[in-house]
Amino acid sequence: MKNSPTRNAFFATIAVIAALAPFLNKAFHIDDPLFLWIAHQVSQHPADPYGFSVNWYVSAKPMFSVMQNPALNAYYIALAASFLGWSELAMHGAFLLPAVAAVLGTFFLAQRLSGSPLLAALLMLFTPVFLISATTVMCDVWLLALWVWSVDCWLRGLERHNYWLLLLASLLAAAAALTKYFGVSLVPLLAVYTLVQNRRLTSRLLFLLIPVAVIGIYEVMTKAKYGQGLFSNAMIYPWQATAQAEKQLSGQFLTGLSFTGGCLFPALFYAAFLKSRKVLIGGIAIFLALLPSFYFGIGRGLTSRTDVLAVTAEGALFATIGIGILALAMADVVQRKTAESLLLSLWVFGTFFFATMMNWSITARTLLPMAPAVVILLIRRFKTSTVVAAAVTGGRGLPILPPRTAAATCWPLLPAAVVSLLITTADYKLADTARLAATFFQNRFESEPGTVWFEGHWGFQYYIEQWKAKPLDRAERGTISGDVLIVPLSNSNVSRTPPVPTTGPPEQVNYPQFLLATMSPELHTGFYSSRWGPLPWVFARIPPEQYLIFRVK
Repeated sequence: MKNSPTRNAFFATIAVIAALAPFLNKAFHIDDPLFLWIAHQVSQHPADPYGFSVNWYVSAKPMFSVMQNPALNAYYIALAASFLGWSELAMHGAFLLPAVAAVLGTFFLAQRLSGSPLLAALLMLFTPVFLISATTVMCDVWLLALWVWSVDCWLRGLERHNYWLLLLASLLAAAAALTKYFGVSLVPLLAVYTLVQNRRLTSRLLFLLIPVAVIGIYEVMTKAKYGQGLFSNAMIYPWQATAQAEKQLSGQFLTGLSFTGGCLFPALFYAAFLKSRKVLIGGIAIFLALLPSFYFGIGRGLTSRTDVLAVTAEGALFATIGIGILALAMADVVQRKTAESLLLSLWVFGTFFFATMMNWSITARTLLPMAPAVVILLIRRFKTSTVVAAAVTGGRGLPILPPRTAAATCWPLLPAAVVSLLITTADYKLADTARLAATFFQNRFESEPGTVWFEGHWGFQYYIEQWKAKPLDRAERGTISGDVLIVPLSNSNVSRTPPVPTTGPPEQVNYPQFLLATMSPELHTGFYSSRWGPLPWVFARIPPEQYLIFRVK
């Protein structure tokens, strides 16, 4: 029917809102405070987004040296807050817009590249990396939205010889680069696609100079304002941090595979559609081969046998899925040999390489940009698998699925949605512990004499700083006898042994966790940073969040 794409796009929009609505009151989490603080600064000094200091790495530093992302996302937050306010509900409600835009961008891009736009949109929605990222106010979902719309507009512009669409695609790419520096990767990605598609140099490539020029202007302006170019500084930072961390490339690569598979876990549910004995046997062999790596690497260090089994098996499974995703991208370009296949393959491999090898710590958020490409590749693959080999070939060389087969391919969305919603719920509850703990400590210590100090950052810092508590500055401690020091053990930049003399053993406050965890150093799980471990999430017996209370001697 003529209006079917419109109805499907509307349904995808409703699905996004329905999936995210239960998490609109989520506590600000991980790096959310950095973006909120910059937004507050923007609301007062629009031309100076980084013009203040923050204690984020155990001592006060200029914000431009702490934040390794451009400020466009913070400008959006400031704009939204001017209408809606700064509450969690208001902010997360405002971030429904980029979430919807990202899913709809995937819808229309998949309409062109896979022929199943609604399936692709819903599958992307119900990947853990997207659903969790969409419950934050960080810049990653905005990057994804601008990215997919830039690619879609560029492809349509080339096909229709429409310079206005090419201009729009370039402007969207520039906005993506000003949202997160990785967005500048769109320039070589679209350039390679254009060269392969046209088989020659073309004046259309000149449009891609627009995002390059924008980044150049940004570099000059920030160097004049802050004494250093923030784009070049952000490019150098990961290499310096990687060298300091002394990471082994083999371990980094294996962790990258684990994160890829865990973040895009629903790909597992579509493996059955490949109906290939070689794929099945190969997958089992890879899984068994990876078990010793995860057992000796992290599993053997756990005390509980149940935890050992869970972490080892899940790590090997995630890495196996990650290998399968990379193999899927490679197989598509080898078998089809088209510009679209090359685009999707470079999209996946480029994101994987950047997230895995160019960062001192792997985070799930850096893998988010590959999600639309992966779900499109999955759909393209099972449309040409033996399951649908008898299907009639339709437009663009992609099979048209019979109604019964098309319906059958949708059922894995149910377990995908269940798993992703459970993981997102776990992250919601983890974020909430920081808000609950800050409220508890406020009620207990606010009226006491002396100063309440704390270690740790992330959402805990955001909430506990809203009253008189202060972050401990190891360069200028300022503590006196009788002060209180609070240490959230699972947070960043903390130590069990406080850097100041204390009286007696600490008091401990625990907050129970969900049956899943996205951040747990005890179980080597670090969705937001692989420093916590090589798993993006884990299903196991999750230890509680622990807070220690010290009295300064």
